Amino acid sequence: MKKDSENQKISFRRIISNNVFMLRQIQQAAPFLIAALLVTEVFNRLGWVFSDTYLMRYLLNGVEEGKSFRQLAPVLLYMLVGMVVSGLAFYGYELYSRIRKTDVERHLHLLVYQKAAAVELGCYENPAFYNRFVKAIEECKKRAETFEDTLRQLEGQTLSLIGNFAMILAIDPVTLPFVLLPLLGVPLTAKKNRIRYTQKMKQKEEQRVEEYSRRTFYLAEYAKELRLLPAPLFLLRRFRQSGERIIAVIQKYGFSLAALEYLEDILAEVCMTLGITAYAVWQTLGTGRMGYGDCMVIINSVSIVGYMLRNYAGHFLAFQENALYIENMREFLAYTPQITGGETPVPQTGDLVLEDVSFRYEGAAEDTLRHVNMRFGANERVAIVGHNGAGKTTLVKLLLRLYDPVGTIRYGGVDIRNLPLSDYRELFSSVMQDYKIFALPASENVLRRSTKEGDAQIVSRALELAGLKDKFDTYENGTDTIMTREFDPNGALFSGGEQQKLAISHVYAKENRFVILDEPSSALDPDGEYALNQAIASYAEDRTVIFISHRLSSTRLADRIYMFADGVLAEYGTHEELMQANGKYAYMFRLQAEKYAGISG
Repeated sequence: MKKDSENQKISFRRIISNNVFMLRQIQQAAPFLIAALLVTEVFNRLGWVFSDTYLMRYLLNGVEEGKSFRQLAPVLLYMLVGMVVSGLAFYGYELYSRIRKTDVERHLHLLVYQKAAAVELGCYENPAFYNRFVKAIEECKKRAETFEDTLRQLEGQTLSLIGNFAMILAIDPVTLPFVLLPLLGVPLTAKKNRIRYTQKMKQKEEQRVEEYSRRTFYLAEYAKELRLLPAPLFLLRRFRQSGERIIAVIQKYGFSLAALEYLEDILAEVCMTLGITAYAVWQTLGTGRMGYGDCMVIINSVSIVGYMLRNYAGHFLAFQENALYIENMREFLAYTPQITGGETPVPQTGDLVLEDVSFRYEGAAEDTLRHVNMRFGANERVAIVGHNGAGKTTLVKLLLRLYDPVGTIRYGGVDIRNLPLSDYRELFSSVMQDYKIFALPASENVLRRSTKEGDAQIVSRALELAGLKDKFDTYENGTDTIMTREFDPNGALFSGGEQQKLAISHVYAKENRFVILDEPSSALDPDGEYALNQAIASYAEDRTVIFISHRLSSTRLADRIYMFADGVLAEYGTHEELMQANGKYAYMFRLQAEKYAGISG
């Protein structure tokens, strides 16, 4: 991916492109939102310009000229009506926009989430990519709102600027130089925006560390460790250190930001405001060239026009600043996933074969797997064994195409890179050792998708085979019971073994050609693991079942056993063949045999 946006300069063309990109997204999610914004602002601004400038001047000059209340009353009524109409337009838009902005937010988040779901697993293990992902999620809503607000202010202030500029020309064109003073601060504002952006991006990196430390104190999955180990002290120290680094970032850029803002205010508030006030008062009281209404309006109009010009340029700079954040989001969305599918139809049958497969994780010094050759035949029971860290789980990730290796994996004689990715993965039912139970109904945890008509029987059968049906029969909502209590105080809380059974129930709910069990039964004792694997092997007799474990309680069920050691396929064969070979497998099996009641070598 590209270098982080905070370290890039962005061209004028890209500024336009990024803001147009955001405009298109808003239009796509809420087609009438921008049109409503523009129309509302016309009513709102013209009403205020007319009442605050033209009618105010007429009233004050009328009082000075001795006009009666009866003559001035209609003007007051016009002011009131204008304020009511503009107010109704504004609040009507606010109500409408709250609804439509939710559509925009959902649309942008869906774009980011869909991209996140499409990228390869390795991206989540890349800190730079993950930082960009987090920033994209956090910023997409705010960037849309900033674009809308900047566009509305730009339109409204343009209308105000035109109206007040015309009044200045009508009263005294000599005052025009005063309104240009704030423009001298535009380069200061541009520099301030760049510094603020850099500061914010650096803060976000530290805030993510701080948020992680904070999150561990309220997530249930950390509660036990926090009470049994001295982890709270360590995490609190990290929390404080993150806070100190955030303060250091603020201090690093804070003085520059404060100095730039001070200079901006001097130009706008001191030079312009005091200067025009002194000039207008002198022209009114000293020379008599201005009436009281002219004096009040010229001070007000010059201040407004000067402020508008300053902010007019500021709004273009706001588009520039917004473009920097949008650039980050666009770079994330533009990332091309490295693991994509081909167009060759998935073969109806065939073996899954690994040919000279090696794999190394990004940044690792050595390969995790080296020159592996394996075959998984139709309807076979295959056990993959070895100590922790031998490369077994990495092998599973390669089979599922979560990563692409050096070498070739074929299914039915076709390189799996040439098969449609989703269709290829549909060949597998898998339960990983780091499975997750979602805060969703139990039925959706079993199916791993939304339920539809006819699913109740499938879910019931799967839970029965997994040994959980009786438990769910005791719940008021049955299989619709929400798992965990994160969102439902009546949610189901399962033990580790019960959670594993719920995860494994997915195998019984889905018919695929391959079943992969990557140590999902680690919370069970060896006898329980053996019984579970035997039940799955019996249930899936017309499918290929792959058992991955560092425990050998189920290997006698296997038609073939692959023994891994330090990323290398050390030996393979049937249980009897490997025991006769008296190699690594035989040694490991005998070492564990005393744990397996009724099993001997």
